Amino acid sequence: MTTSPPVIAAANPVAPAPAPRQRPPVFVSEQAALQKAQQLADAWAGDAVLRDRERRLPWAEIEAYSDSGLWAITVPRAYGGLQASAWTVAQLIATVAAADGSLGHIPQNHFYALEVLRVGGSEAQQRFFYERVQAGERFGNALSEIGHRDYRRRSRLERGASGWVLNGRKFYCTGAIFAHWIPVQTMQVIDAAQDPVSVMVFVPRSAPGVTVIDDWDGMGQRVTGSGSVLLENVAIDEAWIVPFQSSFDSPSTIGPFAQIIHAAIDLGIGEGALRATLPFVRNQSRAWVDAG
Repeated sequence: MTTSPPVIAAANPVAPAPAPRQRPPVFVSEQAALQKAQQLADAWAGDAVLRDRERRLPWAEIEAYSDSGLWAITVPRAYGGLQASAWTVAQLIATVAAADGSLGHIPQNHFYALEVLRVGGSEAQQRFFYERVQAGERFGNALSEIGHRDYRRRSRLERGASGWVLNGRKFYCTGAIFAHWIPVQTMQVIDAAQDPVSVMVFVPRSAPGVTVIDDWDGMGQRVTGSGSVLLENVAIDEAWIVPFQSSFDSPSTIGPFAQIIHAAIDLGIGEGALRATLPFVRNQSRAWVDAG
């Protein structure tokens, strides 16, 4: 029996993120970036539980996070960036995740999209999008889809009368609520006689036909902005289309880079849990009567 994909009602559409307030600074060293991450994490830790409990989307924290320049640390030196190592990115993520798991998770797909761009983007695409990130703009994601038992993407990028047009429904779009650009993994139909190919389309959040919905109701990650994205006849500039399938046809850093960030999120959350547990054990628990 074939099951149709669920219809996602735009019950809680979210307005696009405001434009960056300022151009973030460029860090002089990776150590300076990690010091800034620790400073921000210390400031955010105190209210992390309250934000999660009351489901307060961390808009102010995200603005401070990207204003700091930390979201641009992987931009290559050739384009004016720090070109931070994967180790430094992992340390950054773990540091923030120890203070607030949601804030540790939100930039994961931003850094992932930058790695996709570095591996598969043209020089012109890299120059354009690196500049947008250095200007303080954020990437979200619209990769996953729901309603089928396989991992094939049903969203489609097809030629319309006036150019490329994107349609699809996306789920579990962490960071999309806070993003200025939403990288969308979709299937590009180049020719009816050929199989569609996987591409990453960097879609402006404010483009007509893009709706971001705050409908995330999963267990955990309550304030990561992991809702749904609807794409309805979105006009796409060819310059926004980055090859994606070709980056997996041969070994690349994209998969391992994503995995080390995931590991860093888990590490940070684990460290944060340990820090919260130790004072409880020392100050509030008591030994079992037969423990001696």
